[in-house]
Amino acid sequence: MSYRRYLPAAILFFFCSLSTLPVIVNAQSLSNNYSDIKPGSILFFNRFTSNPVNTLQGDTQINITNHNQSKGIDIHFYIVDGSSCSVADFGSSLNASQTISFLMSDFDPGIFGYLIVVAEDLGVPTQHNWLTGTSLVREFDGRQGALSAVSIGKLSAGPITPDPDGEYRLKFNGSVYEKLPQILAIPSVDSQVSTTSYLYIYTPSTNVYVGSSSSITVSTLLYNDASQSLSGSFSVGCYRQDSFFTVFNRGGGINRHIPAGRTGWIRISASGGPILGSVITRNVMFQGGYNLPAISLYSNHEISVPNF
Repeated sequence: MSYRRYLPAAILFFFCSLSTLPVIVNAQSLSNNYSDIKPGSILFFNRFTSNPVNTLQGDTQINITNHNQSKGIDIHFYIVDGSSCSVADFGSSLNASQTISFLMSDFDPGIFGYLIVVAEDLGVPTQHNWLTGTSLVREFDGRQGALSAVSIGKLSAGPITPDPDGEYRLKFNGSVYEKLPQILAIPSVDSQVSTTSYLYIYTPSTNVYVGSSSSITVSTLLYNDASQSLSGSFSVGCYRQDSFFTVFNRGGGINRHIPAGRTGWIRISASGGPILGSVITRNVMFQGGYNLPAISLYSNHEISVPNF
């Protein structure tokens, strides 16, 4: 079953008209290091949303920059719908030292989920460890957060090569691309008595050409500030967005384990695949968002991509 979506022709014309670029020949070298504070060849934007009627009740500004001062690069966007796993994709390009910004309400209104951006050479994913990205997210209830894109470096030089079956795959195995997380942390959790926090978490699709739907089980350990733990679990399909109050509801709920005025943290472990995620939170004094740091990495995850 195909999950592919198609974007308006006017939007595609705008991005395709940005520039005509030379082929990239070299790139910054990186170690195997999952991070959202360095450039890479693939960017994961963990959260976007948009409201087609009222942007004050949901929208996202996406920003992408090529930090190479002498080389441009082609880039391929894969927009994954968090409700259906369908994928809309298009290609664009960045000149040397160029940045672009756009609103998801202009681009794919009414959709929420995650976005993958891949550096390419003549339609084939390649090494160009110079890309960074940020997203400015406004949620339906007014919560706002600035989230950096998670950048994945390509460790092998040049473009990827097809597998024996002719398919092109992004291989996050620590040899071709850097690995993706298997265990994440929510490093600090306020009591939800007077704070509203939402978790956005997903396992990346294994096929961004036709779309794919899979489900993994996630185990959690919720610690309070006295180091007392409470175990739990939940499932993640294509994409999960839920409040802490809903997700962490065992043993009387999160507010029983972390009552008013107390804090804690949460360890999140995936079974059968990698996970990425972010949190956007708000209380009377503060609001903001952050990506979940990785505690441990998944051995190998592959994503099939088109070649055109």
